[in-house]
Amino acid sequence: MADTDWKCARCSRTGAPLEKAPYPGDLGQEILNGICGGCWQEWLKVQVMVINEYRVNLADSKGVDVIEAQMKGFLFGQGSLPPEYVPPVSG
Repeated sequence: MADTDWKCARCSRTGAPLEKAPYPGDLGQEILNGICGGCWQEWLKVQVMVINEYRVNLADSKGVDVIEAQMKGFLFGQGSLPPEYVPPVSG
């Protein structure tokens, strides 16, 4: 498949997908097959905010469930920022 045939599920840019799954299991494969590197990097920044805002404990399976749900929402859905999040004003 040529690079221009592949399109990111989140941003719709064409190009090349990630080189390897950035997350384990089926979700990692779904990300590998459908998400570009730029969107994955955006998620990594948002993930830090999600962990801090929701006080997610990644050592707990419930915490992992929260992160996975937010990850799916951000990468494949409508976004996942906490409702109370206000972006910083630049200027």
